[in-house]
Amino acid sequence: MRTVVLEAMVGSTGLSPELTFTLPESSRSVTVIVEGAPSALYALGALTFADGVDRVALPAGAPGPAMQHMYHVEQIGRMAGNLYQSIRLGTFTHVYPYRPDQVLVAGTASLRVASDTPGPARVTLLMPEENGARVLPLNVFVVSDTLSMPATEQFTTELSRILGQAGITVTIANMERVSGTSLSQITTSTEPQEAPDSQAAMLPALVGDRMLTGLDVFYVESLPAGIAGLSLGTPGPPLRGSYYFGVLWRQGLGSIQAARVLAHEVSHFLALQHLENTGVSGQTYPDPLDDTTPGVDNDGGRHAPDRRPVVRADAKRAARHAVTLRDAILGARHRPRARRGSSRGQGTDRRRRARTRSPRRRISALPRAFRLVCA
Repeated sequence: MRTVVLEAMVGSTGLSPELTFTLPESSRSVTVIVEGAPSALYALGALTFADGVDRVALPAGAPGPAMQHMYHVEQIGRMAGNLYQSIRLGTFTHVYPYRPDQVLVAGTASLRVASDTPGPARVTLLMPEENGARVLPLNVFVVSDTLSMPATEQFTTELSRILGQAGITVTIANMERVSGTSLSQITTSTEPQEAPDSQAAMLPALVGDRMLTGLDVFYVESLPAGIAGLSLGTPGPPLRGSYYFGVLWRQGLGSIQAARVLAHEVSHFLALQHLENTGVSGQTYPDPLDDTTPGVDNDGGRHAPDRRPVVRADAKRAARHAVTLRDAILGARHRPRARRGSSRGQGTDRRRRARTRSPRRRISALPRAFRLVCA
């Protein structure tokens, strides 16, 4: 895989100068990772390929105030402009293309970093070639002195069945206990996604020195009330040791339900979004794919496994009957305080009032991201 590392300097306008790179002909996708100050918000201010078209097309003016509003006030983290981006604190990740109709144009390309805080940032570009990779190795870390190892035959069979519908073969490449840490019980979380100093984001550092390939998943004793699992990024950076590298799920779920929660969170890490999210203001923000109609193709979210039982009476049945890829991976509507990229109740994640999407067409976007962590 071709990797390019560039150094950016965000100025007082909230944008860096243009950074150029070359996109090879054989590239399947390009992943942009921006690493900077943990307290600063980051996104892309421009992304232009050899055709000369800026995919971002930000509105006029400094982007910082709008980024702060969307992240801290609206608690959605959606970046302005034409490109679907999730603003992040400290480390930002974007995978392009993320829609089946988007096309990479090989040749000289450029980008600009956007931030609410002037200063230096490192940009890592990952451009994997189309090599047919379909195997996703998972490294399971049991963060507890007492929990039993979770990968029973029933668990791995169900996990493989779900992700197999997207053409992904899952393997448990490594299983290891992490003892003697206070992070076995995650008691707090942050909105709209985990911050660099959150408890969950401290887990990757515990195993960052392991010489492993694949995606790290953390099995913990507990998560905050009502949360069954969470992803540290949607998408997450495919960089071992990054505080956003990995997904979590908690004990207390049966093997089948645990596999469905983990499949859901792994899919978020690989850039698969919920159908829509609702901000603090009540405005809804749809995902970037238009192959499903809310309340029609997804049955109004009635059968998804990640709704809290307190939302509707039939939600108690939802976790028991989520047997399709749509239900197990993509989520449903949540109560207003739900946050992006995590799982509530017996189901999956707790994004703000998110809805599920039928994956029969949109699931094709998954392999573009998981090439980065697949063999």
